[in-house]
Amino acid sequence: MHATRSRRPAQKGFTFVEMAVVLVVGGLLSWAAFSAYDTVLDAKDRRQAQDMARQAQSQLRAFAVRHGRLPCPDASVAGTGQESLAGGVCGTGNLIGWFPYVSVGADLPVAEYRARYAVYRAPNASAAADADLALNLERSGDAPGHVNHRDVSDLIVALNNVAGLALATDKPYLTGDGGVAGAVDCATNRQMSVAYWLVVPLKDRSGDGERLDPPQTSAGPCVFSPGTPVSATNDDVVLSESPTQLAGWLRKSLP
Repeated sequence: MHATRSRRPAQKGFTFVEMAVVLVVGGLLSWAAFSAYDTVLDAKDRRQAQDMARQAQSQLRAFAVRHGRLPCPDASVAGTGQESLAGGVCGTGNLIGWFPYVSVGADLPVAEYRARYAVYRAPNASAAADADLALNLERSGDAPGHVNHRDVSDLIVALNNVAGLALATDKPYLTGDGGVAGAVDCATNRQMSVAYWLVVPLKDRSGDGERLDPPQTSAGPCVFSPGTPVSATNDDVVLSESPTQLAGWLRKSLP
């Protein structure tokens, strides 16, 4: 006679430990999914901001060819898209504001993608030495009525004048990129003056309540070098041209 073995009833459902493991794994997968989703959205926003900065650059260059000067910043609080002119002239001291989309013939983007803009301005009593890039001025001595009077060739003279000036901390300039160009520090690492810069701010990664992330500020002339990688505290898109770069491009546009 065989001894009768007792059989344990089949276990149904999960134990507490198994359920805890399932919840932990599920939470990790959800976090990874949301993290990836945020990363994809951030990358999409940055690509769009980069595209918009390049479009603004093209519009700025076309404006320069037509008017023999760079656009005057939009000094309004929210950004109307219009140059802030006084009597048809860019007001003295107006070198940082919003990019004047409407004045350069573009549509005004939504506020989230509206660029801050700075232009180099250093007026001089001598027209030949003038370096105010937002001023249409005859700098090469062409008489009124001449085909080249107050045209883009005079802007090229102004750009060459800017290139010969020492870096000034009250004019648009670049700091480093955290890599080859050194530290991102406007006080200790001043890299170069620029004819203009454009900054398209994205998220407030620095947590200071401002969409512009340091070192960028709404009124400061210093921005980090284009190509600076995204960091935990900064995702702004910066685009700029040196006076020499812009002058070279404008020369190619001449007939």
